[in-house]
Amino acid sequence: MDSHRSSIAQAAILGVAMLAGAACSPKTDEASAATAAAPEQRQAVEVEVHEVAHGAQAGSLRASGMVAFKNETTLAFNAAGQIETLTVDQGAQVHAGQVLATLRRTSVGADAAEADITRTTAQQNYDRVSRLFANGAASQADLDSARLGLERSRETVSITAPASGVILRRDAVRGQVVSAGQSVLQLGEARAGVVVRASLSSTDLGRVQVGNAAEIEVRGRESRTGRVTQISPKMAAGMGAFEIEARFDNGADLRSGEVAEVVIFTGAPAADAAAQAVLFIPAISLIDARADQAMIYVVDNAGVARRRAIRTEGVTDQGVAVVEGLKEGERVITRGASMVRDGDRVNVKKG
Repeated sequence: MDSHRSSIAQAAILGVAMLAGAACSPKTDEASAATAAAPEQRQAVEVEVHEVAHGAQAGSLRASGMVAFKNETTLAFNAAGQIETLTVDQGAQVHAGQVLATLRRTSVGADAAEADITRTTAQQNYDRVSRLFANGAASQADLDSARLGLERSRETVSITAPASGVILRRDAVRGQVVSAGQSVLQLGEARAGVVVRASLSSTDLGRVQVGNAAEIEVRGRESRTGRVTQISPKMAAGMGAFEIEARFDNGADLRSGEVAEVVIFTGAPAADAAAQAVLFIPAISLIDARADQAMIYVVDNAGVARRRAIRTEGVTDQGVAVVEGLKEGERVITRGASMVRDGDRVNVKKG
């Protein structure tokens, strides 16, 4: 009797378990499938945008560039050897004719006697050519060749400053063995002054002339005036732009390599249709830029960021000039562009 009751109880428990499994299993499977099928959802990124528009093309334009001495000269020994003295370092002010370094030659002769004969012969040749030059019987090239031979025969040679200025870089140290022509120092010549070299697009280049007034701005310093002194006749290789040079009225306190912004006052707006068709966007919009190619993000009508390639033509006071890849009225992401991926939903910050 007890055995019969136990069998009935076990059957009842099994039946309840099967009913419970049947009721719950489909929902669990459906939930698991839904979870597996659900794609990863990225939270919408908050961004700021700029609505693309044509520029006014007023009578000025802006370009970025670098401060440099007009003449930056590399100084080297004309013979191989070991540097004995090097009396200046980076940043030192020097005057014309000052001895900056000396070198003991390693190839004058096999021994002291041979070296002495070489120097005596070179000195005699230089004296002879000098007399001939004075009488009109030798050319300047002959005299220069004799002088070079004399310098190369000396056991010790030196580097002297060709002009007053500042040492921009030191490329060697005392005791170092150097070859003929190897850079030892770089000199920024004070007499030639300081300039800014900047790049302009072909669209803007036609508006600029040598002599145009310019305002030069260097971060952390007062702005100063200057003028355009040179325009390159050839496009810089790999840059898609032309180099211009502007000279400061007073730039003695500036350092070679500093970044500068140049505002050039052209005095006239752009008149041609191609220039008027240029669109402008803020430089902060660019997420990648090489020469005249760049990438940006555009927000479509559905609020989704779309990566797009554009072609540019330099920077003006109105922003980056875009000549291909954008239409007027499109919205370009400015702040927040580095946080966005192609296809992300974005929230445009109002303001």
